[in-house]
Amino acid sequence: MAQRISILFLIVFIGYRGLVRAEDYKRTVITDPSISRRCELLTEERKEKIGNKQRILAMIERNKHLQKITPENKVTLKKKLEVNLGHLEHELTLVQTQIQFHEENIVRKGCPGITL
Repeated sequence: MAQRISILFLIVFIGYRGLVRAEDYKRTVITDPSISRRCELLTEERKEKIGNKQRILAMIERNKHLQKITPENKVTLKKKLEVNLGHLEHELTLVQTQIQFHEENIVRKGCPGITL
């Protein structure tokens, strides 16, 4: 008799534990709208930075093309283009750092379903 009660108790206890785990799973699913909005803002900022990066890359290519077609006797123009290229490359490294920061921030904040 005691053995049957202990077996019955184990069956009920294990069944109850299974229900509790299912409830825990339901609580861990992210449904908070503030988290979704924050993740949207983070991805929008990242997209803006990527757009800036593409614009800077286009300006770098344009600058290099202008350096190639500039006549040799235009010394000051060539120097200005070289200085400008240095500034653009510096801006490119800054934007790449910002993009990396945003990606790390997205991962750190735990945004669900976002692929980078």
